[in-house]
Amino acid sequence: MLLPSNEACVLVQMTARTLRDVPAHRRMSRHTFDDLAMSRIDSVAQTVAAELDEVPARQRESAQVQLVHAGRLILRQRGRETTVAAGELVVYDVSRPFEFVYPVAFRTTIVQVPAARLGLSGGTIHALASRPVSRTAPVGSALETLLQRADEGPAGSVSQAIVDAIRMLARERGGRVVEPAPPPRTRAGTAADRSALAEAARRHLDGVYTHPALSSAAAVAAALHVSVRTLHAAFEDEPETLGAVTRRLRLARARLLLETTTDQVREVGARAGYPDPTTFIRVFKAVEAMTPAQWRRRHGG
Repeated sequence: MLLPSNEACVLVQMTARTLRDVPAHRRMSRHTFDDLAMSRIDSVAQTVAAELDEVPARQRESAQVQLVHAGRLILRQRGRETTVAAGELVVYDVSRPFEFVYPVAFRTTIVQVPAARLGLSGGTIHALASRPVSRTAPVGSALETLLQRADEGPAGSVSQAIVDAIRMLARERGGRVVEPAPPPRTRAGTAADRSALAEAARRHLDGVYTHPALSSAAAVAAALHVSVRTLHAAFEDEPETLGAVTRRLRLARARLLLETTTDQVREVGARAGYPDPTTFIRVFKAVEAMTPAQWRRRHGG
């Protein structure tokens, strides 16, 4: 089996062996976006071993983040074993030998990310694999949503959001994260600079606004390599503040979901970036002068 790869990712040759005497099935879809590569797999219980010793010199080191939708994963690497339950995620080093054990039928999503893009050393990535990430944690929730819908949004925005979430996880666990050098700026502080920064922030928010952990002012500022104060200053001459942009994007998605789905109001709010239903209803009513339920009834959702 070859995981999808491009020039930025490691090509991983793998062998699989089923663990149950049952009719075998294995369904896989592959997708490459930006410099990330994704596989979605639905299969019977099996062991999967990566056939590599060290990364070839011509290839870059990479990490993978894996979300287990159903079943269970046992990750074995460097003498350590990590068990990942359904609904949990794990980040690990794909540049060194590893083995998966799926004891029962499973569904999973795997996204491979160049280590250089993450700014993480092999040691930091290896440390991340020591325990799974719960989807109830803010970063886990963001990663779960991103991996479930990775092939739905703009490639650049989605890939950057995944990178930001993994880097945030590394920081939370005390790992060393190398910050990339900010792009050169010829005239810092000019009106043109502020306008360009505001536009960059809007583009970034377009990919992460549904994830509170990634769309806060601090997270956006970190992604754009500026201070929070500089980020807010960039919006002083803009028609909308940073918060107003985020609110507009979230409410637009909420209106679409109310009109086109039968999701409960609390589910709509969570998918739009408001995990607290009370906050969602309050913000929605302040803008639309009616509750989400009233809006849905009026617009025939």
